[in-house]
Amino acid sequence: MDIEFSTSSETAPVEVLDTQVTLRASAGHSLLSLRFLYRKNREADHLSMPPLSWFDASQLQRFSLDLAKIHHPETCTIDLPDAGIRLTGSTRRIAGRWTAGRTIQVEPLPTSDRRFTPFTIHGSQHDINSYARTLYNRLWEVFIRG
Repeated sequence: MDIEFSTSSETAPVEVLDTQVTLRASAGHSLLSLRFLYRKNREADHLSMPPLSWFDASQLQRFSLDLAKIHHPETCTIDLPDAGIRLTGSTRRIAGRWTAGRTIQVEPLPTSDRRFTPFTIHGSQHDINSYARTLYNRLWEVFIRG
C-alpha cells in the first residue's frame, strides 16, 4: 500500500505500510484499536484513529470500498458516531487535472468529546481498494480470535 498521511502542521507526509487492529474491552464494550504502521521511524501517534466500535469499523471498511469506486468530481462522506469522527473522501485534483488519486479528510465531529488533530490521507484508487481489503482481513482476524 502506498498511502500517505499528512496534517496542516506536518512538513512531510508519513507513508503507511500496514494496518493493525486489536480488540480492547472497556466497561463492558468491545472497542477496536486501529493503528497504522509507518515506513519512517517517526512518532506519529497523533495520526491514529480513535477507538472504533464494530459498527464504526465496518462502516469505515465500507467507506473505503465506496471511495475507491467513485469518479471525479464525486465525494463521499460518512460520520462514525461511536468514534466521533467524520470522513470526507474525494477524487484528487493536482495542478487543475483530475488524477486516479483519492483524498480522505479525517476530523472530529462537532459534537464529539474526543478531540484529535485532523489529518488527511492520500492514496491511489488501487491503494485505497487494497487498504479496504486489508482492513476487512484484519477485522475478520480479530473477530475470529475473539
